Amino acid sequence: MQVEKNTLSAALTRIVEHSTGKRVVSAATLSGGLVANTKHVVLSDGSQVVVKISNSENLEVEGAEMKYLEKNTSLPVPKLFYSGPDVLVHEYVVADGIPDEASERQAAELIAALHENTSDSYGFEYDTAVTGLHQPNDRMRKWLPFFTENRLMYMAENAVAEGKLPADMMARIERFAGRINHYLDEPPRPSLVHGDLWATTILCREGKVRAFVDPALYFGDSEIEFTYSTKNTTFSKAFFDRYNEIRPFRPGYFEARQYIYNLYPLLVHVRLFAPDQYLERIDAVLKRFGS
Repeated sequence: MQVEKNTLSAALTRIVEHSTGKRVVSAATLSGGLVANTKHVVLSDGSQVVVKISNSENLEVEGAEMKYLEKNTSLPVPKLFYSGPDVLVHEYVVADGIPDEASERQAAELIAALHENTSDSYGFEYDTAVTGLHQPNDRMRKWLPFFTENRLMYMAENAVAEGKLPADMMARIERFAGRINHYLDEPPRPSLVHGDLWATTILCREGKVRAFVDPALYFGDSEIEFTYSTKNTTFSKAFFDRYNEIRPFRPGYFEARQYIYNLYPLLVHVRLFAPDQYLERIDAVLKRFGS
C-alpha cells in the first residue's frame, strides 16, 4: 500500500468530505481492484475510510446491501458514508487477515445467525453482483429452478457468449441441469446468504471478526454459502464444526451438494480469469455426476 498525497479527483474529494464531515489528508492505493479502484483515505481527525471507484459494477447496489445487512441482521459491516453508481465510501476496518480458530468459530456463529433470516421465496428485492458480475435474483418459490436458471445456466450462458466456455461443455451443463432434481433437494426454507464468502471478504484482527464486506445477497439454500470458502480453503474444520453445532448440515452436503454448488463460483472464475484450470474443475464435477 503506497501512501500518497491526496490523489482523489476534486469531485471525489468533495464526496468524501461532504459525506464524512472531515477533510481528506492523504490516500493510498489498496491492492486488488478487480471490479473497483480502491483507495485507503486518511481524514483530518485521523479516522480512515475506504473509497471504491467502480470499473464496471454499480456500487449503489453494494451500498444498498450494506444498509440492508445493518438494518435487518446482526452481521457486522463497515459504517457506510456514501454510495452512488460509481463511488462507495465506507469505514476502513483494520484487519490482520489471519483467521485463527477463535475467529473462525465466531464467523461460523455470525453466518449461522445470518442464515436464520428467511423469506417466502428465493431471490432478493433486486439484482446484485458477485465479483462485479451481474447476479439475477428473480423471485421464485422453489430453490431448484432458482439455482438452475438464475445461477448455473445464467452464468454458463454468459460464459459461452464471452467465448470462455466451450459449446460441448455447455451441452453437458445443460444435460446436468435437466437432471438437477436427481442430485439436489428442496431446502427446508430460504436463507439469507452473504453470497461471496471467502478470505478477503471476512476482516479479522486479533482473533475476532471485525466486519464482512463485498456482499452478494440473496435468499437461497444456506449450504451454497460455503462453495467459495471450501474452494479457497478459507476455513478449517473449526469453522464447519461450530456451524454444524448450530445449524446441522443436511445429509449429503459434503458427499455431493458441495460439488454441485461449486459449479457456480467456478463459472464465475471462468468468466473473470484464464479459464483453463476452472474448466478442468468443471469437467471433474460433471464427470462425477455422469455428465
